[in-house]
Amino acid sequence: MQIRSLTQKDWLIWKKIRLEALKDSPENFGSAHEEESNWKGSDFRNSLQKNNIFGAFINHELIACAGFYKMNSLKTKHRGVIWGVYTQPEHRLKGASNSLIEAIIIHAKEHVIQIHLTCVTTNLGAIKLYQKHGFLIYGTEPRSLKIDDIFFDEHLMIFVFNKDSQ
Repeated sequence: MQIRSLTQKDWLIWKKIRLEALKDSPENFGSAHEEESNWKGSDFRNSLQKNNIFGAFINHELIACAGFYKMNSLKTKHRGVIWGVYTQPEHRLKGASNSLIEAIIIHAKEHVIQIHLTCVTTNLGAIKLYQKHGFLIYGTEPRSLKIDDIFFDEHLMIFVFNKDSQ
């Protein structure tokens, strides 16, 4: 398995897996397939430009992805955010998401002092993965997402590189 940052040239494979993720696991993402399927190619290219999107590849095929960005306001630029973590169902439990989170933590350490993410409370596998890497739940947002008439709560999670620098 190869882990690397996606580039502008990867926008078509990024679009494919992103739309697959939103369709396959709608409760795990704040965005909706119905919205992003209407994006233009330039929207996907802009997403790659504004974020660090990491991909896991097997035989040159993108099988998993995860996004990271650094917040940029004066008061929040010490924080990074992980978002959009997805592994294709047939490749789950084989280490792809684990490797992506490791790669993001290594990358983020050079840019921020803490990383935030949200995770639907029913996604126990993802919660376990994040906790394995040192993320802690610091709160739960009730009814954070709504799909049709079903609400989903999300855990707010944080990883702090150096607690002495707070």
